Amino acid sequence: MEGNRKVLVIGGGVSGMAAALAASKAGAHVTMLERMDRVGKKLLATGNGRCNLENRNADAGHYTGSSSKLNAVLQNVSPQQVLTWFEELGLLCDTQPDGRVYPYCYQASMVLDVLRLALERQNVSVECGCEVQTVVPQNGGFSVTSQDGRNWQTDRVILAAGGKASPSHGTNGSAFSLARSFGHTVTPLYPCLVPLRCKSEVFPGLKGLRTDNCRAGLYADEKLLKEDTGEVLFTEYGVSGIPVLQLSTALGLAGQRPITLQLDFFPHMEETAVRNLLVQRRKSLADQTLENFLLGLIAKKLAYAVLKSRGCAPLSRKADTLSDAELNSIAAALKGWRFPVVGTQGWDAAQVTGGGVSLQEIDPRTCESLRQRGLYLTGEVLDAAGECGGFNLHWAWCTGLTAGRSSAIK
Repeated sequence: MEGNRKVLVIGGGVSGMAAALAASKAGAHVTMLERMDRVGKKLLATGNGRCNLENRNADAGHYTGSSSKLNAVLQNVSPQQVLTWFEELGLLCDTQPDGRVYPYCYQASMVLDVLRLALERQNVSVECGCEVQTVVPQNGGFSVTSQDGRNWQTDRVILAAGGKASPSHGTNGSAFSLARSFGHTVTPLYPCLVPLRCKSEVFPGLKGLRTDNCRAGLYADEKLLKEDTGEVLFTEYGVSGIPVLQLSTALGLAGQRPITLQLDFFPHMEETAVRNLLVQRRKSLADQTLENFLLGLIAKKLAYAVLKSRGCAPLSRKADTLSDAELNSIAAALKGWRFPVVGTQGWDAAQVTGGGVSLQEIDPRTCESLRQRGLYLTGEVLDAAGECGGFNLHWAWCTGLTAGRSSAIK
């Protein structure tokens, strides 16, 4: 009888497809319901269309949430096991030195094509254009009803309907209402891997400027929540770039405290060294105007913005007119320019959802709900947002494969 078990997967995203394939391989009859017109739409946008599908360095340190529970879940499926699984599906992958893994052809569409073919070969029934309205326990299983009135009777349900990020790719937060209907706690939701909106008059003038090797730090009051180094992009509303996206995963740690973004343009120099450099330039460029004072150190537009923000006007002044106090102020800005964070660009610009169903409410060995037997939760439905670099997709494969296999045999 175990081999005839019916498993219904709600959501045709990454974790949903992984769950469906794992359950089918374990002998279950699998139906997958997807509200969009086709499965896997969000996958096509990953890695700028190249699909950074895995990271060999995936561990709890790259995610938000309870580290002990995260570790327990992550131990179910290693990055190597994910790559072996893909190899069995016929996908050749390429691993970069930093641990990021891409399909060998560097096309996200190829990854989706491989997964869709696998669903077809394993006889997974896929129903698109189908939004689930209710999931009700019934006779030891579940009765699942869609908004258009269709109904399915099933033994197990895997809730893999995603979070709220990137709604254009199919996620609308409906999974959390379904989870709450079973008594699950949903921690506060917030956009992750998303640009930050900051308060300052300098941003419109810096729009489009990129600065490499910049250390960005996120602070709640004076407590450092997270920092990262790389290329930062200035926008008319604030800042973006990989380091800033990484910082956004820590927003949930701030609570109601004021949040500040700090930018360090010389992360490999102490502030004293930067100040000494400025003192030398005040002497060597004594007859030059402030327009040229920082020439050769940082981009012109950025230099002008820093100087003006420190009150060093007009820029037609000679460098030797800079006081020691002004030099100290400039050095402090170059090493730690701070901007109040007033929000993010929102769900449309976010790559992943922060918050979700608490990991304390699932069995980490199976991803089965501790509130409702036979219900499994995967991917962004759970409170575990990862950093850029393939970590979120690893979480999706890991939880999907775990839940799919467990739902078929447990």
